[in-house]
Amino acid sequence: MERIVLNSSGFSLVEMMIAFVIILISFLALSAVMASAINISLENEMQNTASRLNTQTAETLMSVPYNEISTCGITLDPEAPNYNSSYIYDSNNKCLGVNENSYKQYPYPEQTINTFKKKFNIIWDTKIFNTAIQITITTSYIHNGVSHSTQSVIYRSRV
Repeated sequence: MERIVLNSSGFSLVEMMIAFVIILISFLALSAVMASAINISLENEMQNTASRLNTQTAETLMSVPYNEISTCGITLDPEAPNYNSSYIYDSNNKCLGVNENSYKQYPYPEQTINTFKKKFNIIWDTKIFNTAIQITITTSYIHNGVSHSTQSVIYRSRV
């Protein structure tokens, strides 16, 4: 005699498909959140690098003799703001110093961020007053087609 089972415990194919769709939607939402978090992290890392380049440039300019400070810069990325082809990072950029290796005291504007190289443009503008010089340092870069910049202002007294 065959036994007829009216109430079988387990999942039907429809229930399994519904559970699969719910899990799939959850994974897609999580992957979108992860992609957004990675992009925000990368943006923050580039902003931190630009700020660090500003600080390093300011420290270098504070050590340069007062009468040798002038408007200048170091630019590598022609796509980013403030690019100037005469502001290269080598001994031909005379506003970085008169000695052959003077330019090496400034930070190198190509930095590695999360295993890839990113180019920055660093420029500084000077305004001379009676007893001091105001130096405005701007570091610029492009990320996802949008230009970004970080700016710092330092003062150096003549004495």
